[in-house]
Amino acid sequence: MPLFLLVLVMLAPPAQAQRLVFAFNTAEPYKVLDAAGRPAGAYVDIIRELARRSQLVLEIEQVPLKRVLAMMETGSADISIGVKGGPDRDAYLEFIDPPFAPGSRTVVLQRSNDPRVPQRYEDLLPLSVGVVEGVHYFPQFDADNRMRRDAAPTIDMALRKLLAKRFDVLLINALQAQGELRESRYRGLYRQARVSFEFGGQRRIAISRHSVVAQQLKGVLSQQLAAMVKDGTIRRLLAKADAEMAIRPLP
Repeated sequence: MPLFLLVLVMLAPPAQAQRLVFAFNTAEPYKVLDAAGRPAGAYVDIIRELARRSQLVLEIEQVPLKRVLAMMETGSADISIGVKGGPDRDAYLEFIDPPFAPGSRTVVLQRSNDPRVPQRYEDLLPLSVGVVEGVHYFPQFDADNRMRRDAAPTIDMALRKLLAKRFDVLLINALQAQGELRESRYRGLYRQARVSFEFGGQRRIAISRHSVVAQQLKGVLSQQLAAMVKDGTIRRLLAKADAEMAIRPLP
């Protein structure tokens, strides 16, 4: 190679790394904001490490859940975590292998002074059931047209509506309930009902079917995720979050 061409090659800037857009919404305890208001938590750490291993530049878009789903539907976001699939989402959400953790449980929150004691699924039918917009809970509930649902845009607003008696009970992920109820502002206001529901679906990372970037990188992301599961990275990140939550004071 001529000397002047060699010099040009040496001086040329490196090729720009591929960008990966992560649509993020807060959901205790694994998707939170730190003291500076920046996205944090175990799920964020998982996506950051996945991007790093895949040699991608991660761009985090912090938006409400409805916007997360809209961005995944249009392909303006490439990846998300902590969202579930369903018939209404199959056209635009694809879940990469392998699953990174077992499924979670849905619990029922009540006001602490509510004398009612729901103990089974049918006990919810006469009640107004609070939900968060865009959240899928478990198949039986999601498909049940008998349920009287009342939606709130965020979990914080849902908790406020429950306290204000805008609805009778609130469905919430068990891990999220554990995180929220450790907040001092909620001390003594709510209790967990005896009834709860197991959802067997394993937790997975979602990519957009309409994102060219996500579809091109699907194989790389899946390979790196498998390595993170195999080498214990996922387990350590989730365990760290659980340990941090365990030392927070209970209500």
